[in-house]
Amino acid sequence: MCGACGQTVVADPVLGPERTIRQHLIVAQTVNEACRSWAGASKVAATSGGWLVSGPTGAIETVSTVEMLWTAVLRGTTGARSLELPEISTGLPGRDAADISERVLALGHRLSQERASASVNGAGPGSVP
Repeated sequence: MCGACGQTVVADPVLGPERTIRQHLIVAQTVNEACRSWAGASKVAATSGGWLVSGPTGAIETVSTVEMLWTAVLRGTTGARSLELPEISTGLPGRDAADISERVLALGHRLSQERASASVNGAGPGSVP
């Protein structure tokens, strides 16, 4: 818990020990760009504590880590078997933005592959978190 504001702080292995709204914006932009070609893909918006994921049905989910974000996006996307990794081009200046985007895309790729493997192996799409 943050001593200054009393807000619960959630550790995120992708973003590291310090989280900023700028990082959250980069993550949201990266995920939205990666999923842009998917029909009915969820939309991601950054908040100070994490992200809001708006599904195709209009349901909104609040998540606080990048892994939870990808899980929500992949769960809400039917037919997406694997993530096509786009070129790193966030449109944001600085190497930090590219580093964050690369880590976010790597995690998304791994989780989408696990989801695809689980579907092929007979597990239902809901069996991979």
